[in-house]
Amino acid sequence: MSADRVLSSCADNTAAAWIRPRLLSFASGVGALVPPVFEAYARLLHPARAGDGSPVRWAEVAAWSGGTVHLLAQWVPMAHGRGAPMSSPPFAAPPPDGDFPPATLAALCGILGRHTKTPDECYFGIWEGYGWVPRDGSPVAKLEVENRAYLLLRGPLSGVGEIGYWMGDYFQQQAPDLIWPSDQSWYVAGDTDLDSTYLGGCAALVRELLADERLEAWPISATDPIDAGSDLVNRNWPPPRLEP
Repeated sequence: MSADRVLSSCADNTAAAWIRPRLLSFASGVGALVPPVFEAYARLLHPARAGDGSPVRWAEVAAWSGGTVHLLAQWVPMAHGRGAPMSSPPFAAPPPDGDFPPATLAALCGILGRHTKTPDECYFGIWEGYGWVPRDGSPVAKLEVENRAYLLLRGPLSGVGEIGYWMGDYFQQQAPDLIWPSDQSWYVAGDTDLDSTYLGGCAALVRELLADERLEAWPISATDPIDAGSDLVNRNWPPPRLEP
């Protein structure tokens, strides 16, 4: 982070006190990540990567593989080539778990900022298990939920690009696992084991996300599953063989 950074560590976890009591049990679905208190929900698919590092949409991969992108799609069964595709896959690396490109994050935050009265007072959660997270023993406010703990930062939504770590002279930006504004008008949550990010907010926010061509998002509900076995459409390929 630069010397003039605008994000700072939270002194305590007061701003996060509303979250844990509202979450559903771990692995129970969207509501285990995003409190089921919002009008609408969306799932943001993390793009895969081409050989040159550029993002690749799931829809492009499905067109190659013969799979189907839908609101419960899972990468592995969707991206598995049916039969013998005539061309090479359009991706070199699958969607990263717990992260997505800075351009995707910027597009998301641009929309989020229009749907809160407190864009200059937001909170960010970073999973404490990342290898780049400092472990100097100093006390840091945390949000502790079932099977996860997040270090808490605060500052303007525009400061989200400060989150990450240095690799020599190169700064590697990292998408935060959690983002929410002080007015609690929306909540964004990812996970280190998931290749999608989920959010809850007003219906207008979700509609804008779904309409933005820079993002690949699907409407979803707080009760929908997020586990690897939830993609019945792609998991059941090939269809069962019918005996004559």
